[in-house]
Amino acid sequence: MFRLLLPLLLCVTLVSPACASWTARLAPHAPTYFLAADKARKQLFQVETTNDAPSVTRQFDCIHGRVEGDKQKEGDLRTPEGVYFITHKITQKLDFMEYGPHAFNLNYPNPADRLRGKTGGGIWLHSKGQPIQGLTTRGCMAIDQHEITDLLPVLAPGTPVVIAEHLEGAPFPQEIALAPLSPAPLDIAPHPEIDAPALPTLPSPEETRPQPLPDHTETALASSPAPEALDAPSGDDEKVLRQTLLWMDNRMRNSENIFSMYDKQNYPRASREKFSSLRKRLRADFRRQKDLFLDREGIRLLAGPGYWVSCFIKSYERRGEYHHGLQALYWMPDKAGEFHIIGEVWIKN
Repeated sequence: MFRLLLPLLLCVTLVSPACASWTARLAPHAPTYFLAADKARKQLFQVETTNDAPSVTRQFDCIHGRVEGDKQKEGDLRTPEGVYFITHKITQKLDFMEYGPHAFNLNYPNPADRLRGKTGGGIWLHSKGQPIQGLTTRGCMAIDQHEITDLLPVLAPGTPVVIAEHLEGAPFPQEIALAPLSPAPLDIAPHPEIDAPALPTLPSPEETRPQPLPDHTETALASSPAPEALDAPSGDDEKVLRQTLLWMDNRMRNSENIFSMYDKQNYPRASREKFSSLRKRLRADFRRQKDLFLDREGIRLLAGPGYWVSCFIKSYERRGEYHHGLQALYWMPDKAGEFHIIGEVWIKN
């Protein structure tokens, strides 16, 4: 009997943390403006930062996936939790009652999601063709029509969107006292390396395919249990800030030292790019990108569940064409607490 129960107990042990929720808290150097969603309270906050002091400027009712918990695989009807960016506005014709007049794509899965074996795509911020009260989504975040229309000036490519089960600390109103979550070790599941076009490439084929609609159920791929929520240890923000400045220095000098700043083992799985391809791509950028500008004074930081994201404005000229946009670096600590890059996102605007 025990032999029969043991596999079941192991299965329960492995699956139960798969949908563990994340409590987000802002760290210093927050973005100038961004959106933050509290799934438990069904609230979306517009946050603006002045003199490194973030404040909530607007607050909206919002809804999320019909199944609670952090998204793990395609078709599970959950809303992912983490740090994301708006990549582009959806331009294909949509079901108005389901998605309303406007929809914006988020970069789910981000590099940390891929490293943890999460699958799926088509996670949007949209509205509905009717009041959202009492409704749910297939995994997206949704607010009312008139509110998404009011938000249109903010919903530009590169706008950060933080999605968490709970938002704690300033500047978010604390209507409910929440017990802090204890840090848990990061559990990265094996994920096959995919030799696909390198990031940053926007939009990706999965994000722009005209058929299926968001979070549409296809063949469910195997996913690994997600780590529990991680609080950002004190001082990690300064470590990530210093590493980002060092990355900028190496990039401006076209230095080969930049490659040591990437996580050679985990980068290919998190970014769908072989490490050899990363070297080839960056060396090509060294030669071809002229008049490179990296905004050292404008580095912004956001803490995700077990990782950090630094983002800043980047511009350059290539073959007579000027490129301007947001560069985001996803950082994850090793066992010694040193941060390395697991993935990049470039969003042209």
